[in-house]
Amino acid sequence: MSIRLKLPLLVLSSFIINILLVYGYYSLFLSKEISSFNTSVREQLQADTDSIAKQVEGRDDFVGALQDISMEKSLIIEVSDEQGQIVLSAGEKAGVNVENSAASLFRHDDRVYLLKVTQPMSIMNISAYRIGRNILRAEIIIIFIILLFSAVPIYLDYVKPIFELQKSIGKYKEGVRPERTVRTDEIGLLRNEFAALTDAIEKEKKKQLLIIASISHDIKTPLTSIMGFAERLKKRSLSADRHDQYVNIIYNKAVSINNLVEEFDDYLNLNKQIGIKQQKISVDKFCAVLKSDYEAELTERGVAFSVDVFCPEEMILVDLSKMRRVFGNIIGNSLKHFSRQAPAIAVYCSRQGDSIIFSVEDNGTGVCESELDRIFDPFYTSDKGRSVAGLGLSICREIVEACGGTIWAQNNESGGTAIKISLPVVNAALTRR
Repeated sequence: MSIRLKLPLLVLSSFIINILLVYGYYSLFLSKEISSFNTSVREQLQADTDSIAKQVEGRDDFVGALQDISMEKSLIIEVSDEQGQIVLSAGEKAGVNVENSAASLFRHDDRVYLLKVTQPMSIMNISAYRIGRNILRAEIIIIFIILLFSAVPIYLDYVKPIFELQKSIGKYKEGVRPERTVRTDEIGLLRNEFAALTDAIEKEKKKQLLIIASISHDIKTPLTSIMGFAERLKKRSLSADRHDQYVNIIYNKAVSINNLVEEFDDYLNLNKQIGIKQQKISVDKFCAVLKSDYEAELTERGVAFSVDVFCPEEMILVDLSKMRRVFGNIIGNSLKHFSRQAPAIAVYCSRQGDSIIFSVEDNGTGVCESELDRIFDPFYTSDKGRSVAGLGLSICREIVEACGGTIWAQNNESGGTAIKISLPVVNAALTRR
């Protein structure tokens, strides 16, 4: 249960328990005491009324005497004759909450008068009575007990977990990873979110270390060559041909470094989802663009290249320029892993359900089955001579997923690797929406 529900329920429960305990205390103890108190007040008031009646009986100035008694003892006095007409009314009723009354008879000039004496009590002064003090004392005790028993679960359920979370944050600064919890309320969600955040931070740290290692490795080798050939250029005994050869080598190594930096910039931009501009294009037209981009170049390099389309009329929604880079990275990766005399790359396109499947297949060396799911990770390589690799296939995954598709790899039965790309059919996507 969430804290937003627990806290109101706790307050409501405390309120109900308070009412029940006060009512129980009243029923068991105070009701009898209040009844006894009221009886004694009435008896005393009756005795005072009888005394007042005796004092004024037979007196000609009984009106003035009763007014003086009313003011002196803060009583409300009414005198009625035999016909019920009020002869005297003395005393104020303002601010009166509780009244106790008593009556008595007295004679004057052979006539009988009814004397009614009312003793007013204000609720503001009830604490002056023993009963009021008992009620107040009982309420204080009840509230203290409720707070005491409420403080324990509040501390155990809310305060202590927050302190533990604070300690986990401090320990994480020292390198200790936080543990997850089975709680499902806001505190549990907060702790699990913190654990998930630390996992993401650790993963990002590893990625950053891979970035540093990749840049160090991929720049160090050509940079060492540049420094070595630059040192040789300082020798004046070099021939003109050797001089030009060294300059070309230095230039090519610098181009390699520049390409690496540009590839890294592209990876950062794609992770920020910058520049994805999708357009609707037919599969046939898209494959024609691929064929135009790579057929002549690959044929010149002695690589057999073919594009077979089995669903030419279907429409897809892609960022054309970036998807061309996807296929360029895949084809470029295939060119690095050929070991046969007759290298070949084939692109197949077909519809499967609501998706268009592109398959880029080569007859290269292939990839170990255990590594097929990892080749799209940033800087991963199957080359045991290197600890890291480039970002080409990782960039491919970023672009394909940004276009709403998926990408995976598998080995061909006849050897080599097939990179599969699944993109949703435009009409099918609109139907689902």
